[in-house]
Amino acid sequence: MPQTPDIEPISKQLTIVVGLTVVGFMAFGLALSFYRNILFEETLKTIEQQNGQITKEIEQGYRDLEYFRSEQFRDKFAKENLGKVQTGEKVLIVTQKGTAAFLETENDAADAERKEAAYLELLRQMPVIEHWKLYLFHRDNIEAMKKAL
Repeated sequence: MPQTPDIEPISKQLTIVVGLTVVGFMAFGLALSFYRNILFEETLKTIEQQNGQITKEIEQGYRDLEYFRSEQFRDKFAKENLGKVQTGEKVLIVTQKGTAAFLETENDAADAERKEAAYLELLRQMPVIEHWKLYLFHRDNIEAMKKAL
């Protein structure tokens, strides 16, 4: 008599596969939910920082508004823009020649660039092992070398 294959092991296998698939989808959903929560918390932190910055700007705006409404600002504005002077006050006009300061700034900048270029050229000509020796053992000499050039 021929033996018929047992159907029961196939149904057990199918039940196990379906159960594992459902558990897998549930684990994936949990991981996705956890990830969304982390993103939401980071977004909240960013928004809190922005709110703090906006609060500081609003407070600064209130301080500026208070200053603009003050008698001190009105007096300053009247003196500077309208030429109003109270009795007993004297006006002192201070003029500066800005070109000399500008030329000194240009010369200082050009001198600093020239020193930086000389320092970089010295480093380019130096072997790499010497770079490491300077960095590891003689860090204080690096600043002295920069200043000397």
